[in-house]
Amino acid sequence: MEIFYIDTNEFVLPADILKSYGDRKFLSEEKEKQHCFGRYLVKTAAKDFYQINDPSIEIINKKPRFKNSKLHFSISHTENIVLAAFDKNPVGADIEIMKDRNFKELFKRYNFKGDGISKELFYSFWTEYEAGIKLQGSPKTKITIPFKDNFMLSIAGNFDTDYRIFELTPQGFNCI
Repeated sequence: MEIFYIDTNEFVLPADILKSYGDRKFLSEEKEKQHCFGRYLVKTAAKDFYQINDPSIEIINKKPRFKNSKLHFSISHTENIVLAAFDKNPVGADIEIMKDRNFKELFKRYNFKGDGISKELFYSFWTEYEAGIKLQGSPKTKITIPFKDNFMLSIAGNFDTDYRIFELTPQGFNCI
């Protein structure tokens, strides 16, 4: 499995190129920007990394997929990070910036009875939950890791636990 990301604070696309990846309307300009970066990331990885000549995307059951490839992907974004996970099997990905919140109150909604409630525990739980929803099935494998300085990342699916993470920079993909 491979995970690709773009830091939108460091990777700038001309507005006309970015807008060419927009296939939906959004209420906020920031959400539209994240969506376009997600499409750009997926299509660039498909072409450059997986050699998929036609990375056209269609939506089936509210989930994007390639029209002309069996490769699966899932997109997530938060703040300045846009991320996509790819695998030969269905996959769900979620990334969240770890903000301070009232974690005890949030956990009450989910009937959590444990001790040691923390920011990391909440975001591990939350990103795993969201990745499972995006998977649209029962995961056999989950990976949940802190990412960069203040993010939590979860991938759910049926994959080997080996993975590689690549950053897309203006010079190309760098394995981190």
